[in-house]
Amino acid sequence: MEDAVYNLDRVATSPAPRDQPDDVGDVHFVPAPCQVACPIGTDAPSYLAYIWQGKIEKAFEAITATNPLSSICGRVCDAPCEPACRRTDSDGPIAIRNLKRFVMDHLGANFQLPAVEPTRKESVAIVGGGPAGLTAAQDLAAGGFEVHIHEMSDRLGGMAAWGIPAFRLPDRIIQEDVDRLLSRYPGIRVHLNSALGDNVSLDDLKNHHDAVLLTVGAWWGKTMEIPGASLANVVDGVGFLREINKGNRPKVPEKIVVIGGGDVAMDACRVAKRLPGCKEVVVVYRRGPDEIPARKDELDGALKEDIDFIYHTQPVAIASDGGADGESLKLQCIQTKLGEPELDGRRRPVIIDGSEHDIDCGMVIMAIGQQAACDELDKLNLMDGDRIKTSWESMRTDDPQVFAAGDGAFGGSTLVMAMQHGHRAAYYVQAFLDGVSAPIPYRTPFRTRRVPIAQDSDWEVLARREADFHGLGENPAAFPEIESTYSPTEAKDEAARCYRCDVETGSYDYTVSSREDIFVMARAQVTDTALQTALLHKRLAQRPNPFEEGRPANLDDLVFLPANLSRLVIDPYRDACNIKTQLFDNVELSLPIVVAGFDNAPEQTRHNLAKGMAMEGSAYLGAKPIDASIPWIQVCTAATGIDINANAVALRTLDQLPSANERQLPIGLATGTDQLEQNITRALDNGLDFLLLEASGPTDGVWPELSGPPDLTLLRDTIAIMRAMNREEDLKIIYHGGIRTGTDIAKMLALGANAIVVGAAMAFALGGEIEMQEFTFSNSATIEDQADGAACLLRAMGGEASIMARCTGKTDVHNLEPEDLRSITCASAEATGVPLAGKNISAG
Repeated sequence: MEDAVYNLDRVATSPAPRDQPDDVGDVHFVPAPCQVACPIGTDAPSYLAYIWQGKIEKAFEAITATNPLSSICGRVCDAPCEPACRRTDSDGPIAIRNLKRFVMDHLGANFQLPAVEPTRKESVAIVGGGPAGLTAAQDLAAGGFEVHIHEMSDRLGGMAAWGIPAFRLPDRIIQEDVDRLLSRYPGIRVHLNSALGDNVSLDDLKNHHDAVLLTVGAWWGKTMEIPGASLANVVDGVGFLREINKGNRPKVPEKIVVIGGGDVAMDACRVAKRLPGCKEVVVVYRRGPDEIPARKDELDGALKEDIDFIYHTQPVAIASDGGADGESLKLQCIQTKLGEPELDGRRRPVIIDGSEHDIDCGMVIMAIGQQAACDELDKLNLMDGDRIKTSWESMRTDDPQVFAAGDGAFGGSTLVMAMQHGHRAAYYVQAFLDGVSAPIPYRTPFRTRRVPIAQDSDWEVLARREADFHGLGENPAAFPEIESTYSPTEAKDEAARCYRCDVETGSYDYTVSSREDIFVMARAQVTDTALQTALLHKRLAQRPNPFEEGRPANLDDLVFLPANLSRLVIDPYRDACNIKTQLFDNVELSLPIVVAGFDNAPEQTRHNLAKGMAMEGSAYLGAKPIDASIPWIQVCTAATGIDINANAVALRTLDQLPSANERQLPIGLATGTDQLEQNITRALDNGLDFLLLEASGPTDGVWPELSGPPDLTLLRDTIAIMRAMNREEDLKIIYHGGIRTGTDIAKMLALGANAIVVGAAMAFALGGEIEMQEFTFSNSATIEDQADGAACLLRAMGGEASIMARCTGKTDVHNLEPEDLRSITCASAEATGVPLAGKNISAG
């Protein structure tokens, strides 16, 4: 199954078929493995999500969009989606088929979609009313064509109607799908008991219609060319099931042997077990249990019904003991062992000499395969043995007006694969009728409903819910259903288990596309050069710029590398990370955050802010203190002198600088980008303690952060200038400008700052509203609301900064460094000096 999902098509997807709805071009969508494994591309993740949400009608739409036989598939689809499910390797795949059954049983019998009338003058004849024919009829009718289905039997459904027993697929379920299809598309006309060659000729169909599609199916069972194959009570499996589905329940011998290991064999052995007179059923298969092709749940069902399996046994002849009506048979067999793998991957059975033995029985059912046969097509030289000569690339026969699909054209397959053939054939038929001589090659389209994730809290612990199994029942010959449909609670719990592999959950540097490429890389064989080359080209391709031209540099465009991509020092989920900040000898903070901007705020707001700051151990930066209990870094202007109550002072000009002997406090210099190098030089020459970097303008101005984005080059250039002087550690750096989150704080610490100033973000936390480029604060805000808002913001920012440091392998936020970051835009790479992968961008 992995080969069907993690292959070249997943890396280098071909263009979407003409006029087919397809979302693969969406950079935020890669179809989930279950959807890729489905031959008709059913959007299983979306309908599972809708089931969990209780939106059953939306789930119904997602199921039926590509599947006209959804009720049938809810019971008997071979469900290739399930082994592809990523939860298979943990506690079992999602029961996708059973969930489809739940939706269809809930709505399918009565839910009708609006009718789609024919809009085109052309018409198409379809020969055969099985899964391939019905699917093609739906697509062509949806395209506006009138469609005439000619079915040789008295009912639609093909092998679904004639080859699957009622205990698995009741007649009413088949009729639900047929009725829904015909009511939705009134332009589909059905002609029952209309066999090709007997009741209608191919020439008649070509004369009356613009195109003909042959979906005749593999109606006839194959028999083994061994002695005794024509004896009474030796029948083919397909014919046997067809007689049963006519309603016959014949009395059979006590012991029946079924030869084969596929789906027909499983149905035949289970049917035989239910018939009057049967006491024992044995399945004989020439390979081992690991090679048997039957679907696992069908095999398990047969075992639960006490059907015996004899492996490594090859029938070679059938002999009659001459009993009444030939009911006493001997199946002559020889044992086998496994040899080398054949083309299908299964190991070849090798006969063991001298191991001949007999199996006594009363009836032999040969379920070894199916074949197509049609005298009319044979006469027209359109057959190639037991198949219609058909090109897979165009679905055309040697007659340019005639197309073919399904088991009759390509051999026996599954129900859902036959439906894919129907979609494919309808696509090429419509292209022919549209006059398109070389349409884009068909591939299965994949859609997504983009259902948001809202996972159940128990999604990890919920175990796979198997449907209740009833076995033979009290009256086996009545063929009661063997399984129950989920209840709404059971369906919701099972749907909750979905991993939602379809959803974009990453950032721009780790998208769903990148994630899925990693899955392919992990499974790609070294010798698969085509896949390896495609992966290399895809990963090295320049991605389109998702941002508008002229987008300024901003902190969102810096991302952290996880520790396993830089250095793994700690376990980020267990080890603590220090956020305490010794800013100056007399200023120790519980976290690297300073608050600013509230010099002119209402006194009540300032009081409440101070209360919250005291809870978390922050400091205040401004022209006046926020509260005597809070460390204060004074912004000193020409109009104010140095306040002896301050814990540190940020000067606007060095004219205010006291002499060295008079300095009692840490002194710093506020600076923007203007004269930055001169200001740094002056600060170092005068023995100052810190720089206040004002990336959004003067810190003591009126909410400078509201005037525009911060200039991120300020911190970059400050570090570069000090490093060039070999004085990088000689000045503490306090950064102000555009800080919103703890992640922003961690990024600026990594770029070289020692403490970070928060202004506008704190105003929002206190309930501030912007009016005329200023914050206003409501008098109705309570002390508790504002104090708690301030404390919660500081606590959240500190915790978030700590998490970022821990995830990069640090035990102290002040150990963050530029190497822990990567840019995702050229502008941010240039503004910060943080590299962008694949680009050689010099800072500045």
